[in-house]
Amino acid sequence: MKKQRSRALAVGAVATAVAAGAAIAIAVRAQRPANVGRIRLNKFDRWFDTLDTDGNGYITEANLNHAAARVLGARGIPVDSPMGLELREATERLWSEFIAPKADPEEGRVGRRELRAALAKHMIADQFAAAAKLASIADAYFAIADEDGDGLIGSGEFVQLLRNWHGVDYQESHRVFEYLDADHDNRISPDEWRSAIFSFFLGSERNHPANDLLGKVGSPILAPAQF
Repeated sequence: MKKQRSRALAVGAVATAVAAGAAIAIAVRAQRPANVGRIRLNKFDRWFDTLDTDGNGYITEANLNHAAARVLGARGIPVDSPMGLELREATERLWSEFIAPKADPEEGRVGRRELRAALAKHMIADQFAAAAKLASIADAYFAIADEDGDGLIGSGEFVQLLRNWHGVDYQESHRVFEYLDADHDNRISPDEWRSAIFSFFLGSERNHPANDLLGKVGSPILAPAQF
């Protein structure tokens, strides 16, 4: 049953990634360097800047865990609860499978250039595999953000998630929410949320609303809420 669920998750993740406009080329998987492009580099740099909270030019697994802990703290969810452990495990996979291979072996950290290289090799170069892995991370954050448990993220829940997760200001969060709410029902569905995550990390489309999921490139980064 678990294997069937994992297989279904992977298939669904890939289908959503394709729908989100992520360019996937089977024939060149792991055979040549990924064409990252300026759009993706801008997004990777934005992600790096939101995680490098002490401004030392490096990020570590602890930085990713702190981002996850802020979201849990905002909801009052214990880190050792089932939901907290699921988010922690998803965060650890994000680090170990996509970033750690380029980390300094002694200090366990990556600079901006190493993060770009890691995501190009382990995420962009094999987008089928990346979509399946990103799905579990997206789902873990979705569950935390869905405060009322109705299976959807309302505008208020979305704004709070982005504020607590990566310090995105309220006005920018509302703007992104309106773009991502594809059916305009004032709620983000699991598929819409996955599509946003896939498009942010995998997509290269210029001016796609998901490009600003962590705030518009060039805009100030607020200090994330602390709990």
